[in-house]
Amino acid sequence: MIRKAMGWCPNAASLNNNGKIDMISYEGKLIDKIKNIGSREILSFLHLVFGVWLIITALMVLAKPQFFPWWFMEINIISSGILLVIGVSSLMIFFNFVKSANIHRILALVNIVLLIGFSLYLSQFLVSNEFTYSVFDKPYMGYSFGFVTLILFTLIIGIPSILTFFNKPTGEKKSGFLKVTSLILIIMFASLGAYYLYLDKQKDTMLAEYFGENGIYKLYRVQAGSASYYDDAHPYFLDSDGDTTGHHISEDTYKAIQFLQNKETGKVLAWWDYGLEIKAAGKEPVISYASEAIKTTIARPSSLYDKFEQNEKVADVSRFFTTDSEEVAKGIAGKYGANLVYISRERMNDLIQVMMFAVDPESMRKQNIKTLEEYSEKIKPTMAYKFNSGAELNYFDKIFENKDVIIYQLK
Repeated sequence: MIRKAMGWCPNAASLNNNGKIDMISYEGKLIDKIKNIGSREILSFLHLVFGVWLIITALMVLAKPQFFPWWFMEINIISSGILLVIGVSSLMIFFNFVKSANIHRILALVNIVLLIGFSLYLSQFLVSNEFTYSVFDKPYMGYSFGFVTLILFTLIIGIPSILTFFNKPTGEKKSGFLKVTSLILIIMFASLGAYYLYLDKQKDTMLAEYFGENGIYKLYRVQAGSASYYDDAHPYFLDSDGDTTGHHISEDTYKAIQFLQNKETGKVLAWWDYGLEIKAAGKEPVISYASEAIKTTIARPSSLYDKFEQNEKVADVSRFFTTDSEEVAKGIAGKYGANLVYISRERMNDLIQVMMFAVDPESMRKQNIKTLEEYSEKIKPTMAYKFNSGAELNYFDKIFENKDVIIYQLK
Protein backbone atom coordinates (compact mmCIF):
# COMPACT_ATOMS: atom_id res chain seq x y z
CA MET A 1 0.00 0.00 0.00
CA ILE A 2 2.78 2.38 0.92
CA ARG A 3 4.64 1.68 -2.41
CA LYS A 4 1.45 2.22 -4.40
CA ALA A 5 0.83 5.45 -2.51
CA MET A 6 4.32 6.59 -3.48
CA GLY A 7 3.57 5.91 -7.17
CA TRP A 8 4.96 2.42 -7.59
CA CYS A 9 3.38 0.50 -10.48
CA PRO A 10 3.85 -3.28 -10.69
CA ASN A 11 3.31 -3.33 -14.49
CA ALA A 12 5.95 -0.66 -15.08
CA ALA A 13 8.40 -2.49 -12.85
CA SER A 14 7.78 -5.66 -14.79
CA LEU A 15 8.42 -3.87 -18.09
CA ASN A 16 11.64 -2.37 -16.76
CA ASN A 17 12.83 -5.76 -15.58
CA ASN A 18 12.01 -7.30 -18.96
CA GLY A 19 13.91 -4.49 -20.71
CA LYS A 20 16.95 -5.13 -18.55
CA ILE A 21 16.75 -8.83 -19.31
CA ASP A 22 16.43 -8.13 -23.07
CA MET A 23 19.39 -5.73 -22.99
CA ILE A 24 21.51 -8.23 -21.11
CA SER A 25 20.43 -10.93 -23.56
CA TYR A 26 21.27 -8.73 -26.61
CA GLU A 27 24.64 -7.73 -25.18
CA GLY A 28 25.37 -11.35 -24.43
CA LYS A 29 24.52 -12.40 -27.97
CA LEU A 30 26.67 -9.60 -29.42
CA ILE A 31 29.60 -10.61 -27.24
CA ASP A 32 29.07 -14.23 -28.24
CA LYS A 33 29.07 -13.24 -31.92
CA ILE A 34 32.29 -11.28 -31.49
CA LYS A 35 33.84 -14.18 -29.61
CA ASN A 36 32.71 -16.58 -32.33
CA ILE A 37 34.41 -14.58 -35.09
CA GLY A 38 37.20 -16.88 -36.09
CA SER A 39 39.84 -17.23 -38.76
CA ARG A 40 37.27 -18.13 -41.43
CA GLU A 41 35.33 -14.90 -40.96
CA ILE A 42 38.52 -12.84 -40.98
CA LEU A 43 39.72 -14.63 -44.11
CA SER A 44 36.37 -14.07 -45.75
CA PHE A 45 36.61 -10.34 -45.04
CA LEU A 46 40.15 -10.25 -46.44
CA HIS A 47 38.93 -11.88 -49.64
CA LEU A 48 36.22 -9.22 -49.94
CA VAL A 49 38.65 -6.32 -49.49
CA PHE A 50 41.35 -7.75 -51.74
CA GLY A 51 38.87 -8.95 -54.36
CA VAL A 52 37.23 -5.53 -54.71
CA TRP A 53 40.63 -3.80 -54.73
CA LEU A 54 42.07 -6.04 -57.46
CA ILE A 55 38.98 -5.80 -59.66
CA ILE A 56 38.88 -2.00 -59.37
CA THR A 57 42.62 -1.74 -60.05
CA ALA A 58 42.44 -3.96 -63.13
CA LEU A 59 39.39 -2.19 -64.55
CA MET A 60 40.93 1.25 -64.00
CA VAL A 61 44.05 0.18 -65.90
CA LEU A 62 42.00 -1.30 -68.73
CA ALA A 63 39.76 1.78 -68.87
CA LYS A 64 42.77 3.92 -69.89
CA PRO A 65 44.42 1.81 -72.59
CA GLN A 66 48.09 2.41 -73.29
CA PHE A 67 48.34 1.78 -77.04
CA PHE A 68 52.06 2.43 -77.38
CA PRO A 69 54.50 0.87 -77.35
CA TRP A 70 52.85 -2.39 -78.41
CA TRP A 71 54.31 -4.41 -75.56
CA PHE A 72 52.90 -2.00 -72.96
CA MET A 73 49.42 -2.80 -74.24
CA GLU A 74 50.11 -6.52 -73.93
CA ILE A 75 51.48 -6.12 -70.41
CA ASN A 76 48.39 -4.19 -69.32
CA ILE A 77 45.96 -6.68 -70.85
CA ILE A 78 47.67 -9.82 -69.53
CA SER A 79 48.48 -8.48 -66.06
CA SER A 80 45.07 -6.90 -65.57
CA GLY A 81 43.42 -10.11 -66.75
CA ILE A 82 45.25 -12.08 -64.08
CA LEU A 83 44.26 -9.59 -61.38
CA LEU A 84 40.63 -9.74 -62.52
CA VAL A 85 40.53 -13.53 -62.26
CA ILE A 86 42.10 -13.43 -58.79
CA GLY A 87 39.66 -10.72 -57.72
CA VAL A 88 36.60 -12.65 -58.93
CA SER A 89 37.89 -15.82 -57.29
CA SER A 90 38.30 -13.97 -53.99
CA LEU A 91 34.74 -12.66 -54.19
CA MET A 92 33.49 -16.20 -54.84
CA ILE A 93 35.18 -17.28 -51.62
CA PHE A 94 33.75 -14.32 -49.70
CA PHE A 95 30.16 -14.81 -50.85
CA ASN A 96 30.58 -18.52 -50.17
CA PHE A 97 28.95 -19.54 -53.43
CA VAL A 98 30.36 -23.00 -52.85
CA LYS A 99 30.00 -24.04 -49.22
CA SER A 100 33.09 -26.16 -49.09
CA ALA A 101 36.45 -25.28 -47.62
CA ASN A 102 37.99 -27.85 -49.94
CA ILE A 103 36.73 -25.89 -52.93
CA HIS A 104 37.90 -22.66 -51.32
CA ARG A 105 41.36 -24.17 -51.04
CA ILE A 106 41.25 -25.09 -54.72
CA LEU A 107 40.31 -21.51 -55.60
CA ALA A 108 43.09 -20.25 -53.35
CA LEU A 109 45.55 -22.59 -55.06
CA VAL A 110 44.44 -21.31 -58.47
CA ASN A 111 45.04 -17.76 -57.23
CA ILE A 112 48.51 -18.69 -55.99
CA VAL A 113 49.39 -20.30 -59.33
CA LEU A 114 48.12 -17.21 -61.16
CA LEU A 115 50.20 -14.98 -58.89
CA ILE A 116 53.29 -17.02 -59.63
CA GLY A 117 52.54 -16.61 -63.34
CA PHE A 118 51.93 -12.88 -62.79
CA SER A 119 55.28 -12.53 -61.05
CA LEU A 120 57.22 -14.60 -63.60
CA TYR A 121 55.68 -12.72 -66.52
CA LEU A 122 56.37 -9.25 -65.15
CA SER A 123 59.87 -10.30 -64.09
CA GLN A 124 60.66 -10.17 -67.82
CA PHE A 125 60.02 -6.40 -67.81
CA LEU A 126 61.61 -5.12 -64.61
CA VAL A 127 62.38 -1.41 -64.44
CA SER A 128 65.83 -0.21 -63.43
CA ASN A 129 64.55 2.44 -61.00
CA GLU A 130 61.84 0.65 -59.07
CA PHE A 131 61.23 3.09 -56.20
CA THR A 132 60.08 6.05 -58.29
CA TYR A 133 56.46 5.30 -57.31
CA SER A 134 54.84 3.41 -54.45
CA VAL A 135 54.20 -0.29 -54.89
CA PHE A 136 50.44 0.33 -55.18
CA ASP A 137 50.89 2.86 -58.00
CA LYS A 138 52.86 0.44 -60.18
CA PRO A 139 49.86 -1.11 -61.97
CA TYR A 140 48.78 2.34 -63.16
CA MET A 141 52.27 2.92 -64.59
CA GLY A 142 52.17 -0.05 -66.94
CA TYR A 143 52.92 -2.52 -64.13
CA SER A 144 56.39 -1.00 -63.92
CA PHE A 145 57.76 -3.10 -61.08
CA GLY A 146 61.33 -3.66 -60.06
CA PHE A 147 62.41 -6.94 -58.48
CA VAL A 148 61.74 -5.91 -54.87
CA THR A 149 58.42 -4.15 -55.52
CA LEU A 150 57.17 -7.02 -57.69
CA ILE A 151 57.86 -9.58 -54.95
CA LEU A 152 56.28 -7.29 -52.34
CA PHE A 153 53.17 -6.64 -54.44
CA THR A 154 52.74 -10.34 -55.23
CA LEU A 155 53.06 -11.33 -51.57
CA ILE A 156 50.55 -8.68 -50.48
CA ILE A 157 48.00 -9.86 -53.05
CA GLY A 158 48.62 -13.46 -52.06
CA ILE A 159 47.92 -13.06 -48.33
CA PRO A 160 44.23 -14.16 -48.38
CA SER A 161 44.84 -17.03 -50.80
CA ILE A 162 47.89 -18.34 -48.94
CA LEU A 163 46.02 -18.27 -45.61
CA THR A 164 42.97 -19.94 -47.16
CA PHE A 165 45.04 -22.67 -48.77
CA PHE A 166 46.57 -23.63 -45.42
CA ASN A 167 43.26 -23.42 -43.57
CA LYS A 168 41.77 -26.73 -42.33
CA PRO A 169 39.12 -27.90 -44.84
CA THR A 170 35.57 -28.59 -43.63
CA GLY A 171 32.15 -28.50 -45.23
CA GLU A 172 30.21 -30.17 -47.95
CA LYS A 173 31.30 -30.59 -51.52
CA LYS A 174 29.14 -29.19 -54.27
CA SER A 175 28.86 -30.77 -57.68
CA GLY A 176 29.07 -28.71 -60.85
CA PHE A 177 31.59 -26.32 -59.36
CA LEU A 178 34.27 -26.98 -61.97
CA LYS A 179 31.81 -26.38 -64.79
CA VAL A 180 30.67 -23.06 -63.36
CA THR A 181 34.23 -21.93 -62.64
CA SER A 182 35.39 -22.94 -66.12
CA LEU A 183 32.49 -21.03 -67.65
CA ILE A 184 33.36 -17.90 -65.67
CA LEU A 185 37.02 -18.12 -66.69
CA ILE A 186 36.13 -18.67 -70.35
CA ILE A 187 33.81 -15.65 -70.33
CA MET A 188 36.45 -13.46 -68.66
CA PHE A 189 39.28 -14.44 -70.99
CA ALA A 190 37.02 -14.19 -74.04
CA SER A 191 36.02 -10.69 -72.93
CA LEU A 192 39.66 -9.69 -72.50
CA GLY A 193 40.48 -11.12 -75.92
CA ALA A 194 37.63 -9.18 -77.49
CA TYR A 195 38.78 -6.03 -75.71
CA TYR A 196 42.32 -6.55 -77.01
CA LEU A 197 41.03 -6.89 -80.58
CA TYR A 198 38.95 -3.76 -80.09
CA LEU A 199 42.01 -1.81 -78.91
CA ASP A 200 44.01 -3.15 -81.85
CA LYS A 201 41.39 -1.83 -84.25
CA GLN A 202 41.41 1.50 -82.45
CA LYS A 203 45.18 1.61 -82.85
CA ASP A 204 44.91 0.85 -86.56
CA THR A 205 42.83 3.99 -87.05
CA MET A 206 45.86 6.02 -85.90
CA LEU A 207 48.22 4.43 -88.44
CA ALA A 208 49.82 7.11 -90.61
CA GLU A 209 52.42 5.17 -92.60
CA TYR A 210 54.16 1.82 -93.01
CA PHE A 211 57.92 1.49 -93.34
CA GLY A 212 60.26 -1.33 -94.19
CA GLU A 213 59.73 -4.70 -95.78
CA ASN A 214 56.17 -5.99 -95.22
CA GLY A 215 55.41 -2.78 -93.34
CA ILE A 216 56.91 -4.04 -90.09
CA TYR A 217 57.70 -0.50 -88.92
CA LYS A 218 54.60 1.54 -88.24
CA LEU A 219 54.16 5.25 -87.74
CA TYR A 220 51.08 6.27 -85.76
CA ARG A 221 49.69 9.74 -85.34
CA VAL A 222 48.63 10.11 -81.71
CA GLN A 223 45.72 12.40 -81.00
CA ALA A 224 45.67 14.80 -78.07
CA GLY A 225 43.66 13.36 -75.19
CA SER A 226 44.75 9.80 -75.86
CA ALA A 227 46.43 7.91 -73.00
CA SER A 228 49.42 7.52 -75.34
CA TYR A 229 49.63 11.24 -76.16
CA TYR A 230 52.99 12.82 -75.31
CA ASP A 231 52.94 16.45 -76.43
CA ASP A 232 52.30 18.64 -79.48
CA ALA A 233 55.98 18.58 -80.42
CA HIS A 234 55.93 14.76 -80.78
CA PRO A 235 52.68 13.89 -82.55
CA TYR A 236 53.90 10.53 -83.89
CA PHE A 237 54.78 7.19 -82.38
CA LEU A 238 57.18 4.89 -84.23
CA ASP A 239 56.62 1.25 -83.32
CA SER A 240 57.39 -2.27 -84.50
CA ASP A 241 56.14 -5.62 -83.23
CA GLY A 242 58.93 -7.52 -81.52
CA ASP A 243 60.99 -4.36 -80.97
CA THR A 244 60.82 -2.61 -77.59
CA THR A 245 62.55 0.62 -78.63
CA GLY A 246 59.43 2.31 -80.04
CA HIS A 247 59.10 5.96 -79.06
CA HIS A 248 57.41 9.27 -79.79
CA ILE A 249 58.94 11.29 -82.60
CA SER A 250 58.56 14.81 -83.93
CA GLU A 251 57.66 16.09 -87.38
CA ASP A 252 61.34 16.91 -87.94
CA THR A 253 62.35 13.34 -87.09
CA TYR A 254 59.76 12.09 -89.56
CA LYS A 255 61.38 14.28 -92.23
CA ALA A 256 64.80 12.88 -91.33
CA ILE A 257 63.49 9.33 -91.81
CA GLN A 258 62.14 10.31 -95.22
CA PHE A 259 65.50 11.82 -96.12
CA LEU A 260 67.33 8.64 -95.12
CA GLN A 261 64.94 6.55 -97.21
CA ASN A 262 66.20 8.24 -100.36
CA LYS A 263 69.87 8.06 -99.42
CA GLU A 264 72.16 5.35 -100.77
CA THR A 265 74.36 4.38 -97.89
CA GLY A 266 76.13 1.71 -95.91
CA LYS A 267 75.50 1.24 -92.21
CA VAL A 268 74.52 4.12 -89.97
CA LEU A 269 76.19 5.06 -86.69
CA ALA A 270 73.72 6.18 -84.05
CA TRP A 271 73.02 5.48 -80.42
CA TRP A 272 70.83 2.40 -80.01
CA ASP A 273 67.79 4.39 -78.81
CA TYR A 274 67.34 5.63 -82.38
CA GLY A 275 68.01 2.41 -84.24
CA LEU A 276 64.31 2.02 -85.00
CA GLU A 277 64.28 5.32 -86.90
CA ILE A 278 67.16 4.10 -89.05
CA LYS A 279 65.55 0.71 -89.68
CA ALA A 280 62.27 2.42 -90.58
CA ALA A 281 64.20 4.30 -93.26
CA GLY A 282 65.36 0.97 -94.68
CA LYS A 283 68.93 1.33 -93.44
CA GLU A 284 71.00 -0.76 -91.04
CA PRO A 285 72.18 0.72 -87.74
CA VAL A 286 75.51 -0.50 -86.36
CA ILE A 287 73.76 -1.19 -83.04
CA SER A 288 70.04 -1.66 -82.41
CA TYR A 289 70.11 -2.21 -78.66
CA ALA A 290 72.30 -1.87 -75.59
CA SER A 291 74.77 -4.45 -74.35
CA GLU A 292 74.58 -6.51 -71.17
CA ALA A 293 77.39 -4.36 -69.75
CA ILE A 294 75.16 -1.27 -69.68
CA LYS A 295 71.87 -2.98 -68.91
CA THR A 296 71.40 -0.81 -65.82
CA THR A 297 71.13 2.28 -68.04
CA ILE A 298 67.98 0.94 -69.75
CA ALA A 299 64.77 2.23 -68.20
CA ARG A 300 62.84 -1.02 -68.67
CA PRO A 301 64.74 -3.85 -70.35
CA SER A 302 62.72 -6.81 -71.58
CA SER A 303 64.45 -10.17 -71.35
CA LEU A 304 61.45 -11.64 -73.17
CA TYR A 305 61.95 -9.65 -76.38
CA ASP A 306 65.24 -7.76 -76.31
CA LYS A 307 68.42 -9.02 -77.92
CA PHE A 308 71.51 -7.44 -76.43
CA GLU A 309 74.29 -6.31 -78.72
CA GLN A 310 77.87 -7.47 -78.22
CA ASN A 311 79.68 -5.56 -75.50
CA GLU A 312 82.57 -4.78 -77.84
CA LYS A 313 80.34 -3.33 -80.54
CA VAL A 314 78.44 -1.07 -78.13
CA ALA A 315 81.71 0.01 -76.54
CA ASP A 316 83.11 0.86 -80.00
CA VAL A 317 80.06 2.93 -80.92
CA SER A 318 80.32 4.65 -77.54
CA ARG A 319 84.00 5.33 -78.20
CA PHE A 320 83.10 6.75 -81.62
CA PHE A 321 80.88 9.34 -79.98
CA THR A 322 82.97 10.09 -76.89
CA THR A 323 86.42 10.38 -78.44
CA ASP A 324 87.82 13.84 -79.09
CA SER A 325 89.67 12.60 -82.18
CA GLU A 326 88.15 12.62 -85.66
CA GLU A 327 90.76 10.09 -86.76
CA VAL A 328 89.65 7.62 -84.10
CA ALA A 329 86.00 8.17 -85.03
CA LYS A 330 86.78 7.66 -88.71
CA GLY A 331 88.58 4.41 -87.94
CA ILE A 332 85.63 3.04 -85.96
CA ALA A 333 83.22 3.98 -88.75
CA GLY A 334 85.42 2.13 -91.23
CA LYS A 335 85.60 -0.92 -88.97
CA TYR A 336 81.82 -1.36 -89.17
CA GLY A 337 81.28 -0.21 -92.75
CA ALA A 338 79.35 2.88 -91.69
CA ASN A 339 79.39 6.11 -93.66
CA LEU A 340 76.49 8.00 -92.05
CA VAL A 341 76.09 9.42 -88.55
CA TYR A 342 72.56 9.98 -87.26
CA ILE A 343 72.14 12.43 -84.37
CA SER A 344 68.85 12.93 -82.54
CA ARG A 345 69.55 16.32 -81.05
CA GLU A 346 67.07 16.51 -78.17
CA ARG A 347 68.72 13.97 -75.86
CA MET A 348 72.15 13.51 -77.40
CA ASN A 349 74.10 15.56 -74.86
CA ASP A 350 72.39 13.75 -71.99
CA LEU A 351 73.29 10.38 -73.50
CA ILE A 352 77.00 11.15 -73.70
CA GLN A 353 77.46 10.18 -70.05
CA VAL A 354 75.89 6.78 -70.81
CA MET A 355 78.32 6.35 -73.70
CA MET A 356 81.22 7.29 -71.44
CA PHE A 357 80.01 4.68 -68.98
CA ALA A 358 79.93 2.06 -71.75
CA VAL A 359 83.53 2.87 -72.69
CA ASP A 360 84.91 2.89 -69.14
CA PRO A 361 82.44 2.01 -66.36
CA GLU A 362 85.02 2.24 -63.56
CA SER A 363 86.17 5.69 -64.60
CA MET A 364 82.60 7.00 -64.74
CA ARG A 365 81.83 5.65 -61.27
CA LYS A 366 84.72 7.71 -59.93
CA GLN A 367 83.57 10.89 -61.63
CA ASN A 368 82.45 13.60 -59.24
CA ILE A 369 80.56 15.94 -61.54
CA LYS A 370 78.21 18.04 -59.43
CA THR A 371 76.94 20.80 -61.71
CA LEU A 372 75.62 21.15 -65.25
CA GLU A 373 78.51 23.48 -66.02
CA GLU A 374 81.03 20.79 -65.05
CA TYR A 375 79.20 18.23 -67.17
CA SER A 376 79.06 20.62 -70.11
CA GLU A 377 82.81 21.18 -69.93
CA LYS A 378 83.35 17.42 -69.71
CA ILE A 379 81.43 16.62 -72.90
CA LYS A 380 82.48 19.56 -75.09
CA PRO A 381 85.57 17.85 -76.57
CA THR A 382 83.60 14.74 -77.62
CA MET A 383 82.57 13.96 -81.17
CA ALA A 384 78.98 13.55 -80.02
CA TYR A 385 78.91 17.13 -78.78
CA LYS A 386 80.51 18.36 -82.00
CA PHE A 387 78.01 16.45 -84.13
CA ASN A 388 75.10 17.70 -82.05
CA SER A 389 76.21 21.31 -82.27
CA GLY A 390 76.50 21.09 -86.07
CA ALA A 391 80.25 21.70 -86.13
CA GLU A 392 82.26 21.77 -89.35
CA LEU A 393 84.52 18.70 -89.37
CA ASN A 394 87.44 17.43 -91.43
CA TYR A 395 86.26 13.89 -92.13
CA PHE A 396 82.48 14.27 -91.92
CA ASP A 397 80.14 16.44 -93.99
CA LYS A 398 76.81 17.64 -92.68
CA ILE A 399 74.20 16.57 -95.25
CA PHE A 400 70.95 17.10 -93.33
CA GLU A 401 69.91 19.36 -90.49
CA ASN A 402 66.73 20.53 -88.87
CA LYS A 403 65.70 21.34 -85.31
CA ASP A 404 65.64 17.72 -84.12
CA VAL A 405 68.04 15.74 -86.32
CA ILE A 406 71.49 16.16 -87.86
CA ILE A 407 72.97 13.66 -90.31
CA TYR A 408 76.66 13.57 -91.23
CA GLN A 409 78.33 11.62 -94.02
CA LEU A 410 81.86 10.28 -93.97
CA LYS A 411 83.89 12.02 -96.68
